[in-house]
Amino acid sequence: MASTTQSAVEELESAKSVSDEEVSQIKAEGNDYNKNRTLLDSVIKKGEKASYIFLEIIYMTRKRNHGRTSLLPEKQTVASAESETFDLPHWISCFPFKEDTQMGKNYLQAPTPCHRYQAKLKSKAQKISKEFWTAKKYLFEENNKPDLSYMSLVLDTQGSVSPNKIKKFKSKKSRMTRCKKLGTYIPKDKADISPSDLLKTDKNILLVGKSGIGKTALTHEMLKLWTEKDDKELNYMFYFDMRKISNIKSLEDLLFNEFSEPDEGKDEVLQDIKNNSDKVTLIFDGITDLSLPVVRKLVKKDLLQDSKVILTCRPADEDRLEEDLPSEDSLRVEVKGFSEQTIKTYISAMLRERKERVLSNLELLTLCHVPMYALMVAACFTFETSEDFQKPCCITDIYINIFRFYLERNSNTEYIEAFIESKSKEILSLAEVAFRATEEKTVNLTLRPFRDSCFLSLLKPLAIKVAPTERITTYAFLHYTMQEFFAALWLLKNPDLITNVFQQCVTEEKKHMKHMIPYMCRLLTKKSPSLMEYLIPAEELKNTSNWFFKKVISTFLPSLCENDEPDTEDSGRILFLCQCLYESQCPEACIDLLKKMDFHLDLSEESLDPYPCCAVAYVISV
Repeated sequence: MASTTQSAVEELESAKSVSDEEVSQIKAEGNDYNKNRTLLDSVIKKGEKASYIFLEIIYMTRKRNHGRTSLLPEKQTVASAESETFDLPHWISCFPFKEDTQMGKNYLQAPTPCHRYQAKLKSKAQKISKEFWTAKKYLFEENNKPDLSYMSLVLDTQGSVSPNKIKKFKSKKSRMTRCKKLGTYIPKDKADISPSDLLKTDKNILLVGKSGIGKTALTHEMLKLWTEKDDKELNYMFYFDMRKISNIKSLEDLLFNEFSEPDEGKDEVLQDIKNNSDKVTLIFDGITDLSLPVVRKLVKKDLLQDSKVILTCRPADEDRLEEDLPSEDSLRVEVKGFSEQTIKTYISAMLRERKERVLSNLELLTLCHVPMYALMVAACFTFETSEDFQKPCCITDIYINIFRFYLERNSNTEYIEAFIESKSKEILSLAEVAFRATEEKTVNLTLRPFRDSCFLSLLKPLAIKVAPTERITTYAFLHYTMQEFFAALWLLKNPDLITNVFQQCVTEEKKHMKHMIPYMCRLLTKKSPSLMEYLIPAEELKNTSNWFFKKVISTFLPSLCENDEPDTEDSGRILFLCQCLYESQCPEACIDLLKKMDFHLDLSEESLDPYPCCAVAYVISV
């Protein structure tokens, strides 16, 4: 009440309807009633114009004061219960304030502490959003840094899918052909909700999605939209990265110390926030639990009861948050990443004339449904020099860079090579689980080989309730090809298994295993980005490399060694070999293949996309 009266006094003072002496007299009164009475007396003495301005102030700020005690002291009457009460708000609204062109509205935007604090919050939000997008530019070459900004995400408000349905879908997906399996990763476009819509809703919002899928980008877009609103109405928005917050003791500590402190009138601003909590939006990004008491009270509405709370979390943490988030007043939104159209728009904008190198490759196209992966794919291709322009970079290099980027992002260390070496046991443990799952043609990783969060960020968990107090957690990679990449790591660590896998690759039942081979071809070479040297001793890799490429060629080229007329299956195998050898960038292996084919390469049965076309061109040009 006191804060509301003080704001009205400041507005009147700004409009020069009360003098400095009268303001001092009003503030000197001992209680709210006397302050209000003195304020009214001053306004009435000033005459009709001052009274009109005062009523306009009440009208223009009616939303902020709705449901709160009026500035006007209530007149005590002894009227009967049957008599109609005087509707003051309606009476005030009958004045033609909106039609009065002579009366300026500047006094409503007076630089009070609360208005100035709102401006400071918007400035801070703009800075945070700019830093978020600028931080990712380091992935690109100095003269090739793109302008990064928010791209449309698929947002699903249909509610969560039961774990049993997800499990059945994963089982069904494991029996699909490779093309259909990869196609299921790209979410269908849903144009029914946008960041602007989320900003407008009065409901609390729970944004759920796997790592790198775009949750943080979505919150920064909402921040940006808020800063761009030309709002005469006073409101507040706060953003907190929960990965950087640890010890918060009070609401004031959270708002002012962790985000932004008012330059003046701290008590008045805090009181306004409490009195007008329906004008407050709080974003808690990357939340895993509600262990911080202040955050817990805000989520449970024990603090700032009418505020809007936006939480972002991964699926594994959702259950812990939903218990405390009032469901009747909450909106669950699943962030699913880029649709196919957004992928095309994003890659076209980032790569321009090189876009077909990604869009024509099914593996890379579907990989890009994860915005973080799309960023890495674009960064890898734009890293090419002008000499490399006529050929795409090796696909395996993209996976290595994605893995290194995730480690760098989640390990909080600048010495990524040393970190890889120190975590080699955990990495190879994950690789073994990936290999076993690939061998069984499933995406379910039923074992939990480690607890390190920097590796868990590569996976999406699924908690299945098997008893009232027991859950079994299974995992899956964000994309099936990432599972194949890790399976390849495990094979190189265990070269005695490779021959058996090669034999399986040419059978109908296990032909899906062959997709690990191109990754191994690249991982065996010294030209690839640093990874293998910190996982497997160089001597072991060299010993494997001495026979590996000969074994690849002899496995996939048996029929051509026996007759001179290749069939359709043979041409498919030749094309696969070219892709393997392109990944290896090994001229000696290419020459060996050409000799075995007597320099006769017939791919008339094949339709070549840009990537395999470049692979064939590389083999025949060495």
